[in-house]
Amino acid sequence: MVYMGKKLVAIISLVLLIAIAFVLNYGYTNKKEEAAKNEYSQNSQVIQTSTSSAKETSTEKDKLFTGIFTTYREEREINRSRSIDALKEIVENKNTSEATRDEAQRQIIKLTEITNQEMIIENLIKAKGFQDAVVMIDNGIVNVIVQADKLSEEEVAQIVEIVSRQTGVSLDNIKIMTRLE
Repeated sequence: MVYMGKKLVAIISLVLLIAIAFVLNYGYTNKKEEAAKNEYSQNSQVIQTSTSSAKETSTEKDKLFTGIFTTYREEREINRSRSIDALKEIVENKNTSEATRDEAQRQIIKLTEITNQEMIIENLIKAKGFQDAVVMIDNGIVNVIVQADKLSEEEVAQIVEIVSRQTGVSLDNIKIMTRLE
């Protein structure tokens, strides 16, 4: 009976660690997004007052937004790495029960598969001609942020089809956003 209690505590601890990592990621991402917006505002003012040509102005905006998308990816990867490291510690701990170790290994595999799906979807979206995209899969919901002013219905349909085909997620659980102001 005590053994089952220890397993339950270990599994609950594992789930809480993952939940805390996602909450911290969400809070940190929002702060980064606000900082990026402020940076964009400052950069756009500099760009507008400069004597650069329109082509150079466009290039500066592309670099800035590509930086934001890179930041999203880096933050996602850092949080996933932390989660996987915590799970690996559970797997490698000699005091961990077999059931808890198996659950931790399943979670590692799941996180690895999700990371692979996100990368594939991002590359397929870029292959359709979009400048950049970030995909975040969590609890059966897929959020896609595309670098664009706005999307036509046809473009949204293309993205939804890619996401649905790669993940098997229903259309109601796919959220598409644009990231240009």
